[in-house]
Amino acid sequence: MAKTTAELLMDAISSQVEDVFGIPGTHGLSLYEEIRKRVERQEVRYYMPRLEYGGAIMADYYARLKGNVGIFISVNGPGFTNSLTGLAEAFSEGSPLVLISFNKEFRYRHRRQLHDTGYYDAQIEVAKQITKASFRIYSPEEVPLVMEKSFRIALQDRMGPVYVEIPVDVLEEKGEAEAERVKVPRSLVYPSKDEVREAVNFLSECSKPVLLLGYGASRSDLVPYLEKLGIPVLTTVRGKGSIPENHPLYAGTTFNLAEIPGDCLIAIGTSFNDLETRRWSMKLPRTLHVDPDPSVFNTSFRADVVVRASAEAFLTEVVERVKLPRWSFRVERRETNLQGEGITHDLLAKVLNEALGEDRVVIADAGTNQVMAIDVQVYRPNSYFNSLIFNAMGSAIPAGIGAKIAVPERQVVSIIGDMGFQGCFQELITAVENGINFLTVLVEDGVQHFLRMNQNMRYGTTFTTQVFPIDYTKVLEGIGVKVVEARDREELRRATEEAVSWSAKMPTVLRVRVNPNSVPSRLTRR
Repeated sequence: MAKTTAELLMDAISSQVEDVFGIPGTHGLSLYEEIRKRVERQEVRYYMPRLEYGGAIMADYYARLKGNVGIFISVNGPGFTNSLTGLAEAFSEGSPLVLISFNKEFRYRHRRQLHDTGYYDAQIEVAKQITKASFRIYSPEEVPLVMEKSFRIALQDRMGPVYVEIPVDVLEEKGEAEAERVKVPRSLVYPSKDEVREAVNFLSECSKPVLLLGYGASRSDLVPYLEKLGIPVLTTVRGKGSIPENHPLYAGTTFNLAEIPGDCLIAIGTSFNDLETRRWSMKLPRTLHVDPDPSVFNTSFRADVVVRASAEAFLTEVVERVKLPRWSFRVERRETNLQGEGITHDLLAKVLNEALGEDRVVIADAGTNQVMAIDVQVYRPNSYFNSLIFNAMGSAIPAGIGAKIAVPERQVVSIIGDMGFQGCFQELITAVENGINFLTVLVEDGVQHFLRMNQNMRYGTTFTTQVFPIDYTKVLEGIGVKVVEARDREELRRATEEAVSWSAKMPTVLRVRVNPNSVPSRLTRR
């Protein structure tokens, strides 16, 4: 039986995922009619964000927590350009987001139309720069192959986003194609025999080996492999969750380290970015670098051995072939600022860490709050998200929504400063509308700390560092969000515990008035 492109698209999407994010427009009406039918038949669930920026990020974090693709559908023109931040973040972070966008009618491509960028290939040319692959569908018959290929590319090797574009006049065309309803699995990169041999030879010469696990190692349960190796495990900030932070082998994070001890380093799933290596000044021992993305090799630090492999695939091949000498060390824990005036960042991190359950998912926004969030511990893989590279301000709230949809049984907390909050709090409407119950911690101090510190250091003065004060409680209660306020130290613990409890029942914001002169101790030590 002949089917339209829109029907075939939904056949492919519904065979791969249960949840779809998108903002409708006149260009995609036939596709949204198909989505409506699938929602009524309970084949998919549909979520509409308030802006494409937030929607693409919701789908990105859904993908990260689900271990599957995340689908976001935008209209062409401004819908596509609004989605670009989410697409670029997914590319930077290795997330299998699939962005589906429309284009004007192909048959009238030389004429000006609604949402016209002026150059017909503009969207796909832009998308090519920040995706693993970009496709345009010209006929219904192409849909099954293009979508299967898109899912496979997004989920293989180092995961990453794919862009699919459909001219609106193609959406309603009919064809005889039939989508094969087979779910595309995640695939790992396994090392070659030569790479395994080189790695084993390198490890055989180590007397004090150290593991360093980055974000690429934090997505799988590696603990059985780590326990067989039995050596100290450091994580980067982005790699938190690779090993439970209460595990005997956990040695700490590298954020405040000037030098990694030991005589050899096994670095897995890290790109050695500037913020996690003290702007590449950190001293490393002899290094074995493992990553599925070969572009990170020998760019920031020169490794003695490189292996192109996923973390789990590499450890599967190596742990039974080596017997490493056991030894131990732990990063020295420094004093934190718990006694300062008012609520400090350190005090908030401590209270939050104690109030959350162990099955927590922590998402930090850009700014001082993300340094504070380093001291909120996690105990499971795929539980901690702190960009530090692309670092899009205002992403934590839509990220928390996408994460909670993916893993509704887990406790999701988004930590965000007031400047970032003002840029994205409208996405809480989506949470209220759909009953997505998670916790947002609003670190309200009225200032952009990093901007202020850098301006003071460079110019001795500041400019545009203050955040315009608003009554967040009035605004949020108008949306339907539960707000719990902590105005001083005496209220903090009670308010935090109350907010954590409420967040299991409805979207909740813990509004914390932090001393504007507070700075996380990790920054002052650095």
